[in-house]
Amino acid sequence: MNQEQFDTTVEKLNEYDGIEEVFLLSAEGEILFRSKDSEFANEESKALLKAWKEKEPSLHFMNQRYAILKNDEIQLAAKNFSGKGNIAGSVTKDGEYLLIHIRDDTGLILLEWSIFVNKIAWDQ
Repeated sequence: MNQEQFDTTVEKLNEYDGIEEVFLLSAEGEILFRSKDSEFANEESKALLKAWKEKEPSLHFMNQRYAILKNDEIQLAAKNFSGKGNIAGSVTKDGEYLLIHIRDDTGLILLEWSIFVNKIAWDQ
């Protein structure tokens, strides 16, 4: 996915209320693009992707623990039980990883976000 495709993806995702941040990671976990400046760094993104790929019970995002509720080769859904939001992700057709950080108070449940991110990721 190039920068223009990422920007279009972010626009599509932002049509729904609740998106905090969007990231595109390489297959190695490096941050390729981000929707806005944040402290999320490559070291943390690589650890997050490792947790996803190795089906660990939890992951860390921005120094917060998220319990992984759905974890397969294509989709990810993780919840922070301290009110710091949720993480949903999908592999793209190019083998990259699209991740979104979502507020708790949205119109969709976490698993719906996971499916939605997958649909958007594969449309690009």
